[in-house]
Amino acid sequence: MGIAIRSRRSASFAGVATLLLASVAVGVTQGASDSQAAESATPGTVVHKQDAHGEVRVADPSVRDKRQLLQAAKKERAERQKAAASQESAAGTAAGTTGETAGATTGETSGGGTGGDSGGTGGDDGGHGDQSGFPTRDQWLDSTKSSRVSPAGGAPGAISAAGSSFVKVPFMEYYAIFTDTKSDVAWLGGRPFNADSIKHTDTWRIGSVGAPFLVVGAPEGAAVKSTGSSAEASWSTEVERNWYSQHTYDQVAFYPPNHDDYSNVFRISHSVTGTFQFGSSFFTVTSQDRAYS
Repeated sequence: MGIAIRSRRSASFAGVATLLLASVAVGVTQGASDSQAAESATPGTVVHKQDAHGEVRVADPSVRDKRQLLQAAKKERAERQKAAASQESAAGTAAGTTGETAGATTGETSGGGTGGDSGGTGGDDGGHGDQSGFPTRDQWLDSTKSSRVSPAGGAPGAISAAGSSFVKVPFMEYYAIFTDTKSDVAWLGGRPFNADSIKHTDTWRIGSVGAPFLVVGAPEGAAVKSTGSSAEASWSTEVERNWYSQHTYDQVAFYPPNHDDYSNVFRISHSVTGTFQFGSSFFTVTSQDRAYS
């Protein structure tokens, strides 16, 4: 069994290596639902910064109902997940049909009657398979957190952080790809209406064993670090005189360094942090979701 798994892992790594080279050559690929960074805009927001893979948006000055904008952002994240699930389900059905056809053909050729049954398992697992044929451990990471603060000279109000990111992890857990990340941080108080500044940070992190992972496709200016026990990319942006910041980013990948080194993922997480400045005071809120821990 050990030899068989090693062989499957090696075959899978060949596909990952090809993807890695392609990513380095042409930049980051599209996310889980084939979305682009600026595919959709939350009503009431305007672009602050933008590039081919991500964007930062802030609240339009005309927006007065803060909670309505936050609800619109939450609804948009849910719709992105629903669209991705529908696309994945359709892909799984197609894979199952292909598997049944191939299995039936193999069964007829070999004279056995079980070929069609074994070939049809692709549809049963919804298309969740990696290059080795094992099921994957793909999932959404969703988080939200809020806390109440009291700015000096103002009135008490809530600060919040929320986000979602789809992570692709194969059965053998030797790479992780975060796609379709969307997050926001907000000051919901009324006095003052805006924060002096907002620092907004997305952090993609894996716990690992073995050779240090490569981090590919992190946003420009992101802080990246990798050791034999963890790897992460942390992307921070700052806006002034606003109450809201939103991040969208298509893909950050964590790959093993090469075919011969042993590297394995045992924990994944995505966190969103907002630090709000009011005069000389700073208030911070962080949301996080993680898996396999």
